[in-house]
Amino acid sequence: MKTKKSEFILKNVSGLVVALFIFLASCQKDSSILNSADTQNVNAESASSAYLSEGSDVSASAIGGMSATQYSGGRTDGTISGLADRDDRLTCAVVTLTFTGTTVNPSGKITITFDPTCVDKRGVKRSGTIVINFSGRRWMVGSYFSIHNDFFRNDVHIQGVDSVVTKLDATNLGYLQFESILTGGKVTFGDGKTITREHDITREWFRASLPVNDEWHTLKGGQATGQCKNGNTYQMLITKDLVHKISCLADKVFIPVSGTKVITVTSSSATEQYTVDYGDGTCDNNITVTLNGKIKTITVSGEGN
Repeated sequence: MKTKKSEFILKNVSGLVVALFIFLASCQKDSSILNSADTQNVNAESASSAYLSEGSDVSASAIGGMSATQYSGGRTDGTISGLADRDDRLTCAVVTLTFTGTTVNPSGKITITFDPTCVDKRGVKRSGTIVINFSGRRWMVGSYFSIHNDFFRNDVHIQGVDSVVTKLDATNLGYLQFESILTGGKVTFGDGKTITREHDITREWFRASLPVNDEWHTLKGGQATGQCKNGNTYQMLITKDLVHKISCLADKVFIPVSGTKVITVTSSSATEQYTVDYGDGTCDNNITVTLNGKIKTITVSGEGN
């Protein structure tokens, strides 16, 4: 059952980034279904989604970790402390607030500056900045966030602007959705090769009486486009809501537990279509990939090996 949303917290789905990073390694276990070209085609969409979602994820943790008084301008500008307790990735960052609005119509800029000498609990080093321009009361309908990514995750450079608007669920009035429009998304690897991405997706928070039973749904119809490292272009379409169960985190399950998406990749010589199915709702790390009528079940590894 959904209850009214009072706070938008993407931290609970941050483990999805890890799962998407390991998709390439998992696919390589079955060359009869996915050859090296197929692997790169599927991985390009997954990797770009993973890297570019991290900036929005960390930003949401920073925004959600501010007090209502800080966000509404009731305190002076300056450094926001205590955010690392909410998200350990902010242990290696200084977060500052510049307020430009009023208590009635809050607006301003939040800057996350990473310390390049610091490593988080997962062994990841970040540098650079994420700048968040915000307008409107936090998590209220119509509130707006423009997230400007220009940071490194180890040696991977992540760039792009994610614009997030808070909206009402048209079929369930009183419940909030968050539409994310990514423009200029670009992931540059240590070898200089890049993957690009733009997307228009909507997430909805299904809250339960106990937070452990909450779910995040990335809604059917969400789309992404971009270019792979090899120059091929891809299109992604969510064909069934991608469901993330918070209760599954205790079992080290970080990927969606149900839902499907289709990835269509076009090269100079052919077009291939891959269907990714996340299962029936069971808490596990199994997915299936379908290509040309062949189906392969893959168990993703938390270590990425």
